[in-house]
Amino acid sequence: MVKRKMNIIFNILIPTAVGFTTFFLIYYLYQKMFFEYRWLAVIPLVIVTGYMIVENRREWEMIKQG
Repeated sequence: MVKRKMNIIFNILIPTAVGFTTFFLIYYLYQKMFFEYRWLAVIPLVIVTGYMIVENRREWEMIKQG
């Protein structure tokens, strides 16, 4: 049970937090550098969100099996 919780923390929560932190840093840079084109920051959000969804599903399946 403890190993399962650790797997969830290290394989799902931490990478998700790092991914979205990276997104917000990129978004902040877009706002400061390209004020008129800040809507372009949607592109990194879509990429990060899509990657996190796919990766978290894969990890969750592995955790459920093991």
